[in-house]
Amino acid sequence: MAEQIRRVAVWSGRLRLAHWLMAAATLVLIATGWLIEAAPSLAQAASDVHYLAASVLLVALVIRLWLGLAGQGPERFEHLWPADNEWRSVRESLLFYLTLGKSPLPNWYAHNPLWKPLYLVLLLVLVLSAITGWLMPDSPLIGRWYLPTVHDWLADTTTVLVVLHLFSVVLQDVRGGHADTSAMLSGYRFFRIDRDSLVKPDLPEVSVRIDDIDRR
Repeated sequence: MAEQIRRVAVWSGRLRLAHWLMAAATLVLIATGWLIEAAPSLAQAASDVHYLAASVLLVALVIRLWLGLAGQGPERFEHLWPADNEWRSVRESLLFYLTLGKSPLPNWYAHNPLWKPLYLVLLLVLVLSAITGWLMPDSPLIGRWYLPTVHDWLADTTTVLVVLHLFSVVLQDVRGGHADTSAMLSGYRFFRIDRDSLVKPDLPEVSVRIDDIDRR
């Protein structure tokens, strides 16, 4: 089977900027949040870095929310839900992860169909984390909700989703050959195309009679 590799621009620069700001800020927030509780001697320094990272996360979320509402193509939130013809790819992606890459990984254009709703959940959790982190120093109790506890629960949920995301991306790069890590750096994804399945143009048949040739 003859294959052709195509390099296609998928991720815009502004989407990649939001992604990496969000990724860096989230990792720092997870680490410093753990230090605040686990290392009292470092709590103050960790708290200062934690609030700085929270500011970066807020900027990233504003950019991502703006792109989700007013962006183009895969930037928009409407593309973060599997289309009707993608549910088979959702099942195949899940099987790929459960078998640690032994089952074939389906193709998709931008977002992994399985991860589309999970990305929405992660964005919602990050927004709620930012809100509770901002409110809880002055208003730790709202109704029956103790915000520090809610904030900790949201942080644990974020950690689980981040670990699953990193696992899936690494597995896709190693066993699936999709190069998703480099795609989020360069903006380009690689697609395999079966040459034999490409539609070939119908070339018109050309015939020339000997009598039609000018023998000057």
